[in-house]
Amino acid sequence: MKLFILGATGGIGKHLLHIALEHGHQVTAYVRSPQKIGFTHERLEVIKGDLFKADQMAHSMAGHEAILSSFGPSTVRSSTLRREFGRSLAAAMRKGDVRRTEIVSSALLFRDLSFLGRVLKATLFRELVPDMAGMESEVCQGDLDWTIVRPPRLINGPARHSYRIADGSLPKGGFIISREDVAYFMIGEAEKAAHLKQIVGVAN
Repeated sequence: MKLFILGATGGIGKHLLHIALEHGHQVTAYVRSPQKIGFTHERLEVIKGDLFKADQMAHSMAGHEAILSSFGPSTVRSSTLRREFGRSLAAAMRKGDVRRTEIVSSALLFRDLSFLGRVLKATLFRELVPDMAGMESEVCQGDLDWTIVRPPRLINGPARHSYRIADGSLPKGGFIISREDVAYFMIGEAEKAAHLKQIVGVAN
């Protein structure tokens, strides 16, 4: 497959690159700082670009089969960056004639949260949640084949390959997942689309 990866220098994005290449795919990393990729590969193309410029992004993504995004600003303060990114991504997909995308969001957007999840949503992440929801709403459109990936707390440990998934909710008792496991799920979903137009909870 030809995969177009956004957020490729981040925690999940780095794993997306390596796993996609291990699986034999042709990969384009669309990044603000190409030097941060840190390696080369015969099936990897690195393009410098701006995630908020839809025309530029559309030109680069044309001809790809799927866009995988792990873009996520680190700030938890009030922001509209995620919504603006979602709007730019959706516009670029239409202009570039690419229908399939997967984007990483947050399990905090589920309604059936644990007590701790509800507390975090109402306090530390209260500014983040509306922006995440805005990003999802921009992408979850009828003319696009989207999958929203909502993990709980992300950790840097190795993949366990025993993660669980659930459509429309977080798997029961799922509180953490490694960034590498999220990447494995996303590559697998790109290869065999089993959750089109679904919001998927993924957790260990």
